[in-house]
Order: sequence, then structure tokens, then C-alpha cells
Amino acid sequence: MKNAFLSAAASVAFSALLALTLRPGPVRAAQTAAPSPEQTIAASAAAATEIPLFHAQTYDRSVLLPVLREGETVRMDLHTYLTGVLLAELPPDFSDEARKAQAVACRTYALRSDARRRHEEAAVCTDSACCMGWTDPAAVSAERRAQAEAAVDATDGLAIFYEGRLIDATFFSCSGGMTEDAAAVWGGDLPYLRSVPSPGEEGAAHFSDEKQVSLAEFQSVLRSADPAVSFPEQLGAWVGTVTRTAGGGVDVMVLGGRPFRGTELRKLFGLRSTAFTLTLTDETASFTTSGYGHRVGLSQYGAEAMAREGKSFREILTWYYRGVTVEAASG
Repeated sequence: MKNAFLSAAASVAFSALLALTLRPGPVRAAQTAAPSPEQTIAASAAAATEIPLFHAQTYDRSVLLPVLREGETVRMDLHTYLTGVLLAELPPDFSDEARKAQAVACRTYALRSDARRRHEEAAVCTDSACCMGWTDPAAVSAERRAQAEAAVDATDGLAIFYEGRLIDATFFSCSGGMTEDAAAVWGGDLPYLRSVPSPGEEGAAHFSDEKQVSLAEFQSVLRSADPAVSFPEQLGAWVGTVTRTAGGGVDVMVLGGRPFRGTELRKLFGLRSTAFTLTLTDETASFTTSGYGHRVGLSQYGAEAMAREGKSFREILTWYYRGVTVEAASG
């Protein structure tokens, strides 16, 4: 699992991706009469699993989201949830517009997840390997908390739509210069998740990485995945044809006479991304990767580069998510 600042929304099955959700009718904080003494006692007893609302009822503060946190489902207002997500997902030195773009993407992801319920009793969880990371706003400095809250407040209620439906607003750390089509990663097409250039990411911690394994381990891993592989004496014959995706990732690489998908090789060898090259020597197999994550949707470091060039959060979002609109979720 990657660290909190560089996490991405976890990859979902394509069947779930195609289940584009109509604008949900989220649960809202009820406007009720003053509680009876019995209700007050009951509310106090439930306080351990509730995060209460303390502010005026903006859209985000009026929507209650069931969140799986440390094995327990709690109901957070959307504002609190998104503030914690921004604290977990982005470095504190990112620009305001990049942070706003991330807030809208995360709001979209949360609302869509609330409609399709990936967890039995919760819309999302706080595990970045599954949904999105989350840091308790009370556990950070007032300055950092205010920074995240400002981005959430500035985009209150805004979400991303394609043809009137909430999109699957996937995001990741950095692309290495080009994002990926959804079809190349999850096996099916989504018109708003297309490969686009993503320049200016060179400052990302994992813009480029190298991973080495011994030649013996390389052979063992491939044999465990496909026992039909064979490795002739001539090392140069181990690697056959390589085809690439529109985003520069490995589509199919023939190794040991057998075809392997780039997504499979990424999992087998724990690579940062599918955008890689392979070099074999007498002792090692070296993978050089570009980018970090599935590389589909919004690039966090690409968004930061655009923000530093003066682009607005709307311009950032409509660049990485093609043909979409950014509008009020409350409609």
C-alpha cells in the first residue's frame, strides 16, 4: 500500500465501473424538534460511533455518509469526511486549485460509492488501498486543517458528471507523463477516462523508479503464474514482442514464450505502474517504471503542475476527465 500522500483510489472491477450511477439521494441531517430526555440519553450513548455536526447546513455538512473506520461504521458529514481525505491524499504544499480539484473528485467518488455501497454497511472505508485514505482532522495542526477545509468549502456540493450521471472519479499519484485509458487497466471502455498528456510531473517522488530481482526469482515468479514458460540458454530470447497501450503502459509482453498482460506483471513483481521497461543481465531482471498507480483519471502531481501554471480546478478536472461537467450535486 502506498503512503498516504501518494495514495490513489483503489482499482475497481469494470462491471462496477460501468454501473454509472444517477445522482444519488444522499441521507441528510434531519431537521427535528427538540429531543425528549430519553432521546438525549440515547444520543449520548451513540456518541462513540457518531461524528456530530457543528456548523451551518451547507450541502456537504447536511449529507451523512456511512464510513467504515477501524472496523466500525460511523456516520460522518461529508464535509468532515472530505477534509480528512484531503489531509491523507495530498501533500500540504500543494496549490489551492489542485486541492480543490481533488476535493471535487473525492466528493464525486464518495457520492457514487454511497449509491452503490462497496461495503455491506458503509459507502466507503478509510483504507487507501480500497477506497480513499483518511486522516482525522482533529489530529493535525489547525493550519493544515484549515487548508483542507478551505478547499472543501470552496467547492461545496460540486461533483463531476458525464451525461447527467456521476462519474467514477478515479485518481492516482503521478502518471510519468501520460495517463491511461480505463480499458487498458480494467478491460472495458469509459468515455471520460481516456489517455491524456500529463506534463510537469518530474518533481513527483515516484516519477521514475527501478526495481531489481534476481534472475532466479524472475523465472520462479513467471513459472508460478504460467508453468508453460520456457527459458532458453540465450538470455536475449527470453523477452519476445511487447505491445503498448495508448498511455504508454505495457499491454502485452511475451516472456519465456508466453504472453503476460502489463497489469498482471505489475502485480506479480510489485511494480509502481504498468509503464515500464525490462532489462535482463546474467544476474538480474531490472524494471524501470514511470509513474505511480493505475494511471487512470486525475493525476495528483499533474493537477499540481496545472495549478502552478494558473489553471483553475474546473480546467484541471475537465482535462483529466474528458467530456464531463462540474456542477452542483444537489441539482
